[in-house]
Amino acid sequence: MHKRIDNALEMLKDGKWHSIREISQKSKLHECKIELLTNFLSAFSFLELNRQQKKARLSKAFTEFLKKI
Repeated sequence: MHKRIDNALEMLKDGKWHSIREISQKSKLHECKIELLTNFLSAFSFLELNRQQKKARLSKAFTEFLKKI
């Protein structure tokens, strides 16, 4: 499971908007799990979430943090 979450975060590191479906397909996590992950990250301002379009992107600050580790 951790590897799949890592794959989802790796994909989001580019700072671009990605659909929940795209993230789900590339990480091989079910869409409901991606929604849980994105809601959690959004609650702590690590991720911007467009609920209407079902798209997400990492915040600039969190993207920079991930690039450093």
